[in-house]
Amino acid sequence: MKCKRILLVALLAAASLCASAQMRDTYVGVGFYKPLYNGTQGDFVTTVGYGQFNSSGLGFRAGLQWTSSIANVDHAFGLPLAVAWRSPSRTPSERVYSGAAGSMRGYGYSSLDGAVSSLLAGFLMNLFSDVEFYGGVTPGWIAGTPAPGSKTNLRSPFSLTLDAGMCINYSIWRFDIKLMPAIHFDPFASLSRTAGTGGVETPMHWFFSFAGGLAFRF
Repeated sequence: MKCKRILLVALLAAASLCASAQMRDTYVGVGFYKPLYNGTQGDFVTTVGYGQFNSSGLGFRAGLQWTSSIANVDHAFGLPLAVAWRSPSRTPSERVYSGAAGSMRGYGYSSLDGAVSSLLAGFLMNLFSDVEFYGGVTPGWIAGTPAPGSKTNLRSPFSLTLDAGMCINYSIWRFDIKLMPAIHFDPFASLSRTAGTGGVETPMHWFFSFAGGLAFRF
């Protein structure tokens, strides 16, 4: 009964956001997804999704995610669902001013190469149009099995992660270039790793991802 009430509240909140949506977008993201454990490997991840936000910046995102391999276990699929807040978009003049202020941090370097690199990086990193913060869950299914000789164990093909991240947007007309770092926590540890001479099994709870993407706003 309690789960049904939570689901009903979530559906009503989503319906409210749909009714008052001021901005919608669809996006494609490509990056890497890595367990935060020594000796484990990250791999390619791609996401397609949809999001919408009301005039106060509140919104939600939903999508489909595919990871080619997680710690030598192939083909993990997920359905990322998140509640998000997006800051107001900055005007072009505000973005240029912020970029110029950020580039000033390049002064003080002893070498010309270091100063130029810092000037350019500071300018570009402060040129963003808005920032988005989100938190949510990703239920999923791990379709593959551990590679031969791998120290990874598949404890359950079902997976569920709690996600928190941010998205830096660079807007050009109706397009957004996205930079998306995120942290993920698997409370049930669908994967584990066996290491050491004693064969100690370590549940894998924490993961990190970073992706770049392109979105179209409408």
